[in-house]
Amino acid sequence: MSQLLSFDEYCDFFAPIGALNSPAELHGMLCGQLSGGARPGLAKWQQMALVFLDLVDLDDKLISAELRQAIAEMYSNTLLALEDEAMGFSLVLPDEDTEMSQRLQALSQWCHGFLTGFGSSGLSGEQSFSPESAEALRDFAAIVQIGTDEDDSEQSESDLFEVCEYVRLAAVNLFLEFSPPSGEGKKQPGIVH
Repeated sequence: MSQLLSFDEYCDFFAPIGALNSPAELHGMLCGQLSGGARPGLAKWQQMALVFLDLVDLDDKLISAELRQAIAEMYSNTLLALEDEAMGFSLVLPDEDTEMSQRLQALSQWCHGFLTGFGSSGLSGEQSFSPESAEALRDFAAIVQIGTDEDDSEQSESDLFEVCEYVRLAAVNLFLEFSPPSGEGKKQPGIVH
C-alpha cells in the first residue's frame, strides 16, 4: 500500500500558493467524508479539496500536476488505509520534532475537519449511533477546543501520543460502523480497541 505524504510535504505544496486550511484539516475532512459513507471519487474529491483549501479561483497554471496528484493520492491512500485489516491508517499531523503547540493545533484542525466531513457526508437523520461512536464524536468536538499552550515535557508528549492514537482508532471505528463495504477490501466489521 502506498504511503500518504507527510504533513510537511503537503505543506510544501499548499503554502506557496496560499492554501487557506492545513493539510491536517484537509485530511480530517476527507476521513470524515469517507467514515460517513461518502465516496466522491477522485475528480470530485480534487474539486472539493481545492474549494476547501480556497484554491479554486487560482489560475490553473499555479496548480501543478504534482499538487493534483498529491490530492488524488491522499484520497486513494486514505481509503485503502481505512479499509486495511492491518490497521495501516494514520493521521496527517506534524512529526515529533515540531513544537508541541503546533502539533496540538494540527490535531485540533484534524478533528475539526473530520467533524465537517462527517457532517456533510450524507448520513441520514435516522442513522443511529452506537454509544461508542456518539462518545467519539463528542470527544472530537472537545479536542477541537484544545488549548495549545502545553509544554514540551515528557508527560505532555505521552499524553499527546495517547490522544492521537485514540483519535486514529476512533476514526477507524466510525469508518467501520457507518461506511458501506466497498468490495475493494476484505475488512471485517467490528469495533477496534
